[in-house]
Amino acid sequence: MKDLLKYDDTQIFKYDNLVLAVIYTIGHIFVAMACNRIITGASLDMAAADAFIEPIINGFWFYFLLVFLKKIIQQRLDKSNSSLSKINVGIYLAIIYTIGHILIAMTCNRLLTGAPLNLAAIDALIEPMVNGVWFFLLFEVFNKYKARINSAAGKSSKNPDKESFSPSKFAPINNKKNLD
Repeated sequence: MKDLLKYDDTQIFKYDNLVLAVIYTIGHIFVAMACNRIITGASLDMAAADAFIEPIINGFWFYFLLVFLKKIIQQRLDKSNSSLSKINVGIYLAIIYTIGHILIAMTCNRLLTGAPLNLAAIDALIEPMVNGVWFFLLFEVFNKYKARINSAAGKSSKNPDKESFSPSKFAPINNKKNLD
C-alpha cells in the first residue's frame, strides 16, 4: 500500500500534460476564431461555430486515414518495387492528411461563414501556422514555469523529498509517514 501512494493528491503538476492539452485546446479555439474573423470578416458566432465544427470533422478524417487508407497505402507500397516503396507509410499519410485538412478547413469556412473561397483558403493556411506559434510559446512558457517550480523545491514535483512532502487535508490516509 505504501508504494502505491507516493504522491500528494493535490499536487499541481501530477497531470501536467493534461493541463497543457486543455490550455492549448482553449487557446486553439480562440486563435481559430480570431483568424477567421480577421481574415474572412465572419461574425463572431459563425467564427466560433467553425472553430468547433472543423476540428471535429478533421478528427473523423484522421480516424478514416488510420483505419482505412493506411492499409491500402501499405499494401500498395508492399507490392511496388520502386524506390518510393521504402519510404515510411507515415509520410504518405501525413501528406494526404494535410491536403485533406486544408480542404476540410476551406469547405467548413466557406459553408459556415459564407466567406469567399480565396479568403477561406488563406484562413485554412494561416490559422494552423498561428496555432503552431501558440503551441511553441505555450510549451516554452510551461516548461520554464515547471523548471522554476522544480528548482525552487529542489526536487521534481513527481518525486518529492520526504521533507517537502506535506500532508493533504483531503486525503489524510495517503500521507501517513509510517504505513505498516
